[in-house]
This record gives sequence, C-alpha cells and structure tokens, in this order.
Amino acid sequence: MNLKITTPSGSNVLCFAGDLDLYNVDAAREALLHHFADRPGLELDLAAVSTCDAAGMQLLMAAGRSAVELGKSFVIHRPAPAVEKCGELLGLPPETRSPRAN
Repeated sequence: MNLKITTPSGSNVLCFAGDLDLYNVDAAREALLHHFADRPGLELDLAAVSTCDAAGMQLLMAAGRSAVELGKSFVIHRPAPAVEKCGELLGLPPETRSPRAN
C-alpha cells in the first residue's frame, strides 16, 4: 500500500494520506524527524489516513512523548476514523487515541 506525506506551502502541518502501517512507518518516521527538527512543535493532519495499525499508532504516541520531553508542542488535527479505530482496538483511552500535547 501507499502513504503520501505533504506539507502545504507556508504551513507547519504535516499531512498524511493513505496507510499509516507497518509497511510505511519508516517513511513516516523519517518525515516526522525531518519536519520536527527545525520547528517549535509538530502538527499532524491525519484526516486522509485510510488504515492505521499498531505500528502507526506506536509511532504517533512516540512522537507525542518525544515532543513533551523536548518541550515542543504536538497536535493531531482531524484524526481519521482508522486512527481512532486502531486506538480503540488497542484498548487506548479516548484521550490517547489521537495524542495532543501543547
């Protein structure tokens, strides 16, 4: 499957579209690290994520923890139903299914 990662011009938001899963988590991690390196925080738009598995959710949660540890903001905008469903299946409480840290 496929994961498309874009940053709208002039935006701090990183947009993921497609599959946030085991097969694409390495590319997603690299994009997160690159995007996060020179910004005061990280904003993700996950509205177009079509599938999310445990590897994808683990990446999102690790990114949120790293942001907090570094004193940076981390916000997920518009988590797709696939992201919410994955968190539910993993037994995560609703407030951690789409992590938001400021």
